[in-house]
Amino acid sequence: MAFSFGYSPWLLLLCVAVAGGLTYWSYRVTVPSLHLGWRLLLGSLRFLALALICFLLFEPVLRQIQSTERPPVLAVLVDESESMQVVTAGTESPSPARARDSVRPVLEALQSGGLPGRTELFSVGGTPQRRPSVGLDSLQFNGSRTDLARALEAVPEGLQGENLRGVLLVSDGQYNTGQNPLRVADRSPVPIHTVTVGDTSRRRDLRLQSVTTNDRAYLNSSVPVRARLGVTGGNRESVTVALQQNGQPLAQRDVRLPQGPGEVSVDLSFEPERAGLQQLTVSVTALSGEVTTQNNSQTVSVRVLESKRQVLVLGSAPSPNVSAIRRVYERTADTEVTARIPTPDGSFQDGALPDTLSDFDVIVCAGFPSAPVPADVTERVATAIDEGTPGLFFVDPQTDLTAWNEHFRGVLPARPDAASTGFTEAAFSVVESERQHPVFRIENADLSLFGRLPPLQVSDVPWSPTPDARVLGTATPGDDPLLVVRRRAGLRTAAFLGTGVWRWALLPSELEPADPLWPGLASNLLRWVSTETDDAPVRVQPVAPTFDGDESVSFTGQVYDESMQPVSDAAVEVTVTDSTGSEYPYTMEPVGQGRYALDVGTLPDGAYQYRATARRGGAELGTDQGEFSVAPLRIEYQAPRADAVFMRQLATRSGGTAYTPRTISQLPSDLATQNSFTSEVVRQSTEAELWRTSLFLLAILAFLASEWTLRKFLGLT
Repeated sequence: MAFSFGYSPWLLLLCVAVAGGLTYWSYRVTVPSLHLGWRLLLGSLRFLALALICFLLFEPVLRQIQSTERPPVLAVLVDESESMQVVTAGTESPSPARARDSVRPVLEALQSGGLPGRTELFSVGGTPQRRPSVGLDSLQFNGSRTDLARALEAVPEGLQGENLRGVLLVSDGQYNTGQNPLRVADRSPVPIHTVTVGDTSRRRDLRLQSVTTNDRAYLNSSVPVRARLGVTGGNRESVTVALQQNGQPLAQRDVRLPQGPGEVSVDLSFEPERAGLQQLTVSVTALSGEVTTQNNSQTVSVRVLESKRQVLVLGSAPSPNVSAIRRVYERTADTEVTARIPTPDGSFQDGALPDTLSDFDVIVCAGFPSAPVPADVTERVATAIDEGTPGLFFVDPQTDLTAWNEHFRGVLPARPDAASTGFTEAAFSVVESERQHPVFRIENADLSLFGRLPPLQVSDVPWSPTPDARVLGTATPGDDPLLVVRRRAGLRTAAFLGTGVWRWALLPSELEPADPLWPGLASNLLRWVSTETDDAPVRVQPVAPTFDGDESVSFTGQVYDESMQPVSDAAVEVTVTDSTGSEYPYTMEPVGQGRYALDVGTLPDGAYQYRATARRGGAELGTDQGEFSVAPLRIEYQAPRADAVFMRQLATRSGGTAYTPRTISQLPSDLATQNSFTSEVVRQSTEAELWRTSLFLLAILAFLASEWTLRKFLGLT
């Protein structure tokens, strides 16, 4: 305990002395004259009041230091995932009881009483959870994921303010979610000790390691499905791989497994007969004596569309530029191309122009029209685009820009100010603020490589973008627009105002990293213009088309009125229907600005449909519907053995020790000899600002009031 003052204590003593002198002078002689005892009493009351006032004016602070001893804490992390049932099963069926028996020696060693300090129990799965006590009954070993890194990072956060001195991880060493735990071990503030539980030998097992198929498919067209099998302890057995939908067989194939450990791929296919989101299951027959059959099947979802995207490509004349554009779209899996190239006499190669242009999803004018094209044909194409068919325009040296101005003026995102008189070379440059636009989301490509591509031929005619257009690319040198897009009244159009893209399609070997740029840009432009603009008043959709088995199913929604203004006070009801026809009603929660959210929690695996209805004041604003699926989650069964090597690495890289259930009894004595596993003395300092305490003010008032009362009683003037 100690005092401190805001000013010098010597000055305080001087003030107290002055207060004493004033008190003595005041009561040295009184009228009427009083006995010495009364004068001493009155002087004492005044002196105490003045002394306290001086004391408080110097802002006294009382400091107290309290020391407490905190025992060391050992955080015990028990892997509660399903894989613990498999690795501890031995020759019996996996069960939580077998897993509890395997971790029992560890927990008993911790409860034996020889451990210095105390323990805190955490269970490890997808999300780490703190347990109230170190006990077996609370462990179920049913976690569908294992994220060891997340658990190791969460322990120091969950034990803030505690004297955490070590972590004990009880696990089979298998993780399938999150980052590599070794990275967490490298920067762990405390040693991580490990106990490897389960069989470390490679036991006989057949598993489906992966199933891949197209994200989208089309009715009455073959859809490939590839299954990759992994086997441990194979003996060249023949197994059957089957493809099913809702229990109905679609395809199957026999395959012979390799000798010993190995992998083999199987290709299957089927033709979907209905559109929509469909859930497929690939399974393989079990091997005799394999450790588990839970990993012998996998589920995958595919969205089946009624038909491919129909694209009409209209060229200016046979040219490398038109061929480069046509080749990209013919190689796009979800696109069916119809091409018409005009000849000098005004007719078209490959037949006449189709009678009904509205049947096409996109019209690509690759330099179209050129001078030989009759005006009525050009007008037909312009009318089709103006009536709602998305249009994609490419400039070509033979493009009739006068016809563009006359016939396509209402749909072009940029208009030429005059007819073309010549072309100059220029490089393509992405507008910095538009780098995140969907047309530039090109897989495995660096957008900066556009600057290294061969230069384009750019018309010397000035181009004027419409007020509602966006310029995504410009010519360098200069700042003339080269790539312009527009969205107006639900119609999307785009214009590429440079020619010579065939040179982008035939790059030299030194520009191999830039190979994806041209096909990626052309495909994204086609996809962007053909994407329907959603003007529906109610838009509700799941955050993902397929959810994992332990993943919470959630929806997002938007509601608008007839003027397309956000509606924030609507009642949005969502009905989810499973494959058996059972309905589950939910209500979305408003989150502001016409947006809504819904979390329905986890659902059993299977295919689902949903229907959303928005109402306000009893009036229906609109509806929306769709599909989603929930896939069974079996990743815990992909590696049915304990990884002791990984557990030793985890302990070594964090400064800990690796144990087994047989050697865990050494842990208490090992911790007792470690200088790091000790109690911690925490000193806490508290301060009390006495000059803010009302008790002293009351004392001053009491002294002064007592003095005044006595003076009145004694008749002092």
